[in-house]
Amino acid sequence: MVAATLKHQVCIGLLVAALSACKDDGDADGGADESSSSGDNPTTSTTVAPTTSTTDPTDGCVPGSEDCTCSDGECVGEMQCVADVCKPGPQFDPQEDEEPIVLAGLWVPVQVEVNADEYSWSQVDGPMTTILGDGASIQVPVPSDAAPGDVITLRIEATRNTIVDQFDYHITVLEPVFEDVLGTIDDPAELGSVGGLDFDDNGNLWVSSSEGFVSRFDNMPSFLNTYDVGTGAAGVQLGRIYDAVNEDDIPALFVALTGEQRIVALNLANQQVQEITAEIDGGAGLGPVDIVVPDDDRNVFMSNGTQILRWQTDDQGAATTTVISEALTNPITAMSRGPDANVLYVGTQGKVWRVGVQQDGTANEPVLYLDIGDEADPLQAVAGIAFDNGGNMFVGVPGNNTLHLAPYRAETATSIVRSFIAPAAGFDAFRSLRYGNDAFSRSALYWTDTVDGTVGRLETGLRGR
Repeated sequence: MVAATLKHQVCIGLLVAALSACKDDGDADGGADESSSSGDNPTTSTTVAPTTSTTDPTDGCVPGSEDCTCSDGECVGEMQCVADVCKPGPQFDPQEDEEPIVLAGLWVPVQVEVNADEYSWSQVDGPMTTILGDGASIQVPVPSDAAPGDVITLRIEATRNTIVDQFDYHITVLEPVFEDVLGTIDDPAELGSVGGLDFDDNGNLWVSSSEGFVSRFDNMPSFLNTYDVGTGAAGVQLGRIYDAVNEDDIPALFVALTGEQRIVALNLANQQVQEITAEIDGGAGLGPVDIVVPDDDRNVFMSNGTQILRWQTDDQGAATTTVISEALTNPITAMSRGPDANVLYVGTQGKVWRVGVQQDGTANEPVLYLDIGDEADPLQAVAGIAFDNGGNMFVGVPGNNTLHLAPYRAETATSIVRSFIAPAAGFDAFRSLRYGNDAFSRSALYWTDTVDGTVGRLETGLRGR
């Protein structure tokens, strides 16, 4: 019994001593202890556990990250160790999701954003071409004799922070395939004697028929319905009209009625047809208008074959119709907007002209842009003009079943680089050229063939304007 009691006393004594020591340690860690100055007491120390942070306490940098010291010669991501500091090398960001596959003859716009101190372009493979321009945006003419499947390989050599890297960009040549779009539509009540065509933003194809109606098709393509618009429906084009009720511009299909010598618009919101204009200011009639070209500034340009006319509305909806040019001596057979602002491209027999339009409504003298052939030959009459986002111009000449291709020139005349001559019997009288929308492919060129009553299509590889 005595032994047990002594054992318990010893244990309690040891426990009290341990607790006292813990308290002393805490005092030494948390504040000054007067007894610690005595030589009889041992000095205590606290070991701090290693931190998991790799931050350099002097500058807050994490070794291995950008502009920080390298971590055992290594850096995170794609950075490289340069003089024991992590630095990024050149970075390349192509602005298109996919590399282009295009027809031979096209001038291809290429844009690759490059983050580098210096860089340069070169061609390393494929049919020889010329790189036009420098910097992030260049143009590459695809040789017109390049074969389908050929690949042009361009390379960017770049340097950043003394790090050298390269990036390859490819342009593949597309085989031309001409297609009959509405070959399954054989009911004349659904598709009559075709005139013009265009596309709306809801995935619909609109085609005019001279019998006096416009037809609407989906991208299957399936016939949806027709709308009566007036006698001799010819040229059509999507634009916007001012709605006084909503005080806003709304989508509309403009239609040139050659037989009735007036311009009407089909309101796509309520399917109502309204007259846009039937006479020139002063009372003279429009004449046999067959071309209509609206723009984004409440202007509608039109032609009766000898004059270029303009209809315009102000913010209150007040409209005027004026003659802006009578300078062309040969019949006007096509008209289109192009890559440059306030310029109309006008087709006649054997020629395409540039006509600048001033803010006051007057037009500059026509300047020859493309010489196709004999201006006295009716078979050389231009009946369709369309541009892609590279400025390439397609020109339809139905009299000899030819589709011409010419590159864009900002200050000078251009020339033909490729011609498709009678490529597809039954739908190659190229008239009323238009590019599709998302549902019909924005990079596909469409046209009407008024001889055979068909609609054709050619995938080009570049989006239309």
